[in-house]
Amino acid sequence: MDTASALAALRALAHESRLAAFRTLVQAGPDGLAVGALRDQLGLPPATLTARLTAPVSGDLVAFYA
Repeated sequence: MDTASALAALRALAHESRLAAFRTLVQAGPDGLAVGALRDQLGLPPATLTARLTAPVSGDLVAFYA
């Protein structure tokens, strides 16, 4: 992993809600978790969860699948 990628990943986790979302997704395993279920577990409003997942997606730590 190069320095720029490492910094992007660390920045993506540098917020309590983003770190909590990442931890919850890691615990869910390779099958992941539906956005609604993640929102319910974290107790976040939909818009807040969307905002909190933007950085981890940009840091290549989280991916969305339809």
